[in-house]
Amino acid sequence: MGERKKEEEAAVKGTGKPEKGSGDTIAQDEKGNEHMSGYFISKRSVWLAAGGALGALAAIGIGKVSQKVRPAVVGAVKEGYAFKEWAASKIERVREDAEDIVAEAKHAYHKDIETTAEAVRREKEILEKTEKAVEKKRARKKEAK
Repeated sequence: MGERKKEEEAAVKGTGKPEKGSGDTIAQDEKGNEHMSGYFISKRSVWLAAGGALGALAAIGIGKVSQKVRPAVVGAVKEGYAFKEWAASKIERVREDAEDIVAEAKHAYHKDIETTAEAVRREKEILEKTEKAVEKKRARKKEAK
């Protein structure tokens, strides 16, 4: 077992040679470089395969778990939607109240303007009556003199 590990590490590094009787053969390429023939798996490949297997198991597990968790998720989403509707109704009520307050304020403002205009009109009438009365008195005094 330890020999195979040494062979794999040597194959990854590209510096080792297989021992006799290991089943691997040494070949040479055109440039004269030696390399081993056969299948070699690096540690990185092993971890990648293990990660892929765990990912596949997780995907299968999520499919099974999702059926169990689905009612809880649906309930949570339902509560979130209910909260959204509640908040929207409260916001709508506040907006309507604000519109009512603004409309009431406008009405009170225009009523005050009308009241002020009425008061000014009455004051003007009183002043005109007073001026007429004063003119009549002056005219009587002039006639009396």
